[in-house]
Amino acid sequence: MTLDLHNKKWHVLVTHPRAAKKVGMRLSEVEIENFVPLQKQLRQWHDRKKWVDVPLFSYYIFVNISTKKRHEVFQIMGITKFLSIDGKLSTIPTEEIERIKRLCSYAGKVKVEQGILNIGDEVDIMEGHFIGLRGQVINSNDNKKIRISIPSLNCSATVLLDKNNVQKIFV
Repeated sequence: MTLDLHNKKWHVLVTHPRAAKKVGMRLSEVEIENFVPLQKQLRQWHDRKKWVDVPLFSYYIFVNISTKKRHEVFQIMGITKFLSIDGKLSTIPTEEIERIKRLCSYAGKVKVEQGILNIGDEVDIMEGHFIGLRGQVINSNDNKKIRISIPSLNCSATVLLDKNNVQKIFV
């Protein structure tokens, strides 16, 4: 989809894990203007190598949509919510969209880190057995130890999760 990115307010949709490309196609089918930032990566299987388009952001799609039509996006499978910070719907300025497009066009490897996780940060668990739960980071190595609280029993459980399976909660 060719995009005129100037003078537009782009909102951020949060998708289910590994659903961004399919959600982008579904949004295009119902004529909702969207932008799924993709980068080419060389992936190797046991018998071959292949260049594939991989989302630059694991869970995010950018949409240009009016306030009246916001509810329509939830008819598309794979969308969980609009991203909001401090209770306000997040918007992305055109300059940042342009920056993201340049990142996508870069021939080298681009690694996006979704906020740095520090000890004490509250996180949503986005993938795996504990999907949908909230926790707190209690260790800061590559694999994060996450404490999951069980307040009614006045206790918590600690699990080791990959940092890519959690998303920092911004307060």
